[in-house]
Amino acid sequence: MSNEELLFELFANKYSRAILSHTAVNDCSASQLSQELDIPLATVYRKLKLLEDAGLIQHVKTIINTWGNEEKYYRCAAHEAVVHINGSGVSIDLKKEDRSDKIIRLWRRIAHPDIKGDH
Repeated sequence: MSNEELLFELFANKYSRAILSHTAVNDCSASQLSQELDIPLATVYRKLKLLEDAGLIQHVKTIINTWGNEEKYYRCAAHEAVVHINGSGVSIDLKKEDRSDKIIRLWRRIAHPDIKGDH
């Protein structure tokens, strides 16, 4: 299966879409996604793996919970997806969030806590 076919399959799946929508707003763990979206935990883990492999979601942090277990948190990496239909077929143009300046944004927030947003 090509990467483009995988993207179409993931966008067609209601669980994948729900996970992408939820993680576009908040960093979430698999257990949070399972509870908040009413999706079985095993399904969430499978979808997270597929979404991460496709580059649509990324692991952003790991937190040790009160039981000493690691909880990975995820965020949607896609900013925009555009479907193109033309004589040569159907394709997807995927725009991803640029997280390469994450440290710079953090320092800006620390230096200027009164400024909202990442600009």
